[in-house]
Amino acid sequence: MLTVIAITIVLLILYAYLGWKRPGIALLTVPFVTGVFIVIGVAEENIAAVCIAPLIFVATLIAALLSKREPDEEQWPRMLVKCVFISIGWVFLLAAMLILVGSGGYGALLFALFLAAIARFGLISWEATALHVISTIGSSMRQNLPLPMALESAASGLSDKRSRVLNSIRKWLVQGYSLSESIKRGYPRCPGYAVAMIAAAERIDQLPRAIAALEADMVVKAAERRKIRPVHPIYPVVLITFTLCILLGLTTFVVPQYETALQEVVEGAALPAATRFLIGITHFMTYQYGWLIGVALALIVLVVVPLSIYVRFRPRRADKPYLSSRIGDFLKWHLPILHRFERDYSMVQVVELLRLSLNAGCTVNDAISNTLGLDVNNCFKKRLRKWLRNVERGDNISAAGRASGLGSALAWAFDDKVNQGSTLSILETLESFYRSNYSYCVNLARFILWPCVILVMGATVGFIVFAIFSPLIAVITQLAGQVNP
Repeated sequence: MLTVIAITIVLLILYAYLGWKRPGIALLTVPFVTGVFIVIGVAEENIAAVCIAPLIFVATLIAALLSKREPDEEQWPRMLVKCVFISIGWVFLLAAMLILVGSGGYGALLFALFLAAIARFGLISWEATALHVISTIGSSMRQNLPLPMALESAASGLSDKRSRVLNSIRKWLVQGYSLSESIKRGYPRCPGYAVAMIAAAERIDQLPRAIAALEADMVVKAAERRKIRPVHPIYPVVLITFTLCILLGLTTFVVPQYETALQEVVEGAALPAATRFLIGITHFMTYQYGWLIGVALALIVLVVVPLSIYVRFRPRRADKPYLSSRIGDFLKWHLPILHRFERDYSMVQVVELLRLSLNAGCTVNDAISNTLGLDVNNCFKKRLRKWLRNVERGDNISAAGRASGLGSALAWAFDDKVNQGSTLSILETLESFYRSNYSYCVNLARFILWPCVILVMGATVGFIVFAIFSPLIAVITQLAGQVNP
């Protein structure tokens, strides 16, 4: 028995060292070794060996994850370890969700909020990495440095995710690929709109200006996310969740006691109308259709939240949009408020690329054709295709743009009768206008929406407080009326 324990401890130390120095060999052999020693421990009824054997597997994973490696070494051991740890984490999270669902139902919603918080942290990290990569490429171009050498210099001496991305992009650049193709291969998680803009700018030899515009947009988005919000977007959901949990307990255990006390004072007395209404809503949500709400919460946690996180972190494809992207673009284009945001955001990118294309000497047909490679709303892109077909057919550029539904402002920029020779300056003005208009509409919607949400929450909480305490006031009033002076 002691021999088995000693061998297990030796293997624990050996595989920790092997995972540090040779992670590939360690990861390939450790499952077999761990399984063999678990079987031997069970056969000899050696509980200590059975408990120590899984530690060999865990120690190997941790050592492989923390191992030092050169940039040119194989990446799969660390990626495999990360996948294993992520899978284990999801298993624990799923178990916690099932426990919360079984304990009351509203725990599933809290679990979904927890996942949303993790996703938001990952989203901020992802956007910071993209900003660092684009900024490094832009600064290298502004200094007229050879891009592969500049990326290698920026990543030298570092071993974090950003340096690995820069080294991977450099590797594909050295092999002769274009910058957009190198980013697609070396940084697959790069935002789709950035890759699309870079690819379109390469065709018209306006890459430095496009990189500078992308960098400016990313800096604005990063600064917007770092602003301190007076009301966090997740606050109303958290408040409603806790209010429902507390309300369920009060209407189940406290309010019925008020009804009993009121009937003892006045025979046949009923609870106030507000209290009866609140109890009816609570019982309707909990007892009559509680199973349906539980199924809806389970679907939200197990399907909607993971799917939304996956879609949010998956880069869009401008050339071949995913089905989810097409569905999302269709819904956003046809919803009242989101339609304005989608149109202004698409116009910013289109007008910017039109100006760069015309400034590079492209014809109007080629300039419009370049915009079809941008990552804009698919419904808006259909209008661009219609505009291109009408222009290639020989129609007037301004009239074709207006007939395609692109708006009077863009049609006015290409109207030769009104502003002949000033198309570039007008496009620059339109770009600034749509950019500022998009930010203005976003802030205006936020400033209008949050006060309305706060008023609704305040009215809801006030009604609940009134409904909970009005039976107590009724009992006191009835008792006070029966006291003889």
